[in-house]
Parts: sequence; C-alpha cells; structure tokens
Amino acid sequence: MKKNLVLLALLGGLASGCVTAYTTVKDEPRQTVQFASGLAAQTFYDAYIRDNYVCPDEDHANSWVGLDTVPPYQRRKIETDNVLFNRAIQRADTNHDGIISEAEAQGYAAQAAPKN
Repeated sequence: MKKNLVLLALLGGLASGCVTAYTTVKDEPRQTVQFASGLAAQTFYDAYIRDNYVCPDEDHANSWVGLDTVPPYQRRKIETDNVLFNRAIQRADTNHDGIISEAEAQGYAAQAAPKN
C-alpha cells in the first residue's frame, strides 16, 4: 500500500510540472594574453571560434523523435565565455609565458580541430 502511495505521489508531482531547478554559473575574469604576431592571433581565434561557437554542419545534422520527460530535480552548470576563453589560452600557451607564438597557436588549432 505504501509503495502505491509513493508511486502515486511521484507521478502526481511529475504530472503537475513541479520541477526544482538549480543553475550554477561559473565565471572568472578574462585573462590577458599577447600574441607573437598577427598570424598567431588569427590562427588562435579562428580555432577558438570554431571549437566553441560554430554550429554543426547542416549536412551532418541528426534528426530524432522522442518523448522528452523532465525529472523533478534539475541541476545545470553553465560556464561563461570568460571561462571557455581562459581554458583555451591555458591549452594554447604551452610554455606559460603569457605570449602565444605561431607554433603554439598552430598546436592549439590542431587540438581544437573538429572531431568528424
């Protein structure tokens, strides 16, 4: 009998749309960075944008049909653009001198290449 009541209460809660959602936003100050040349900057930023902001190619888009159910408790963690940028700078600046050389930018671009 208790199991039926618990199940009924759970289903009632789901059906009523009661959802507890917590969102955590991780932010930090953007790191300053220098580039050894204009080519190093262009290579880095092209790879950074491709890795973080370019939408998937429409030719390779997947279509699916499904039933979306919302759990009664949701927890999301969002990282701001500053966090993404700082992580990219740390990956690119392999010798940690605060200056991204052309070789470091090319190495980052090779790491950030799309995984097709």
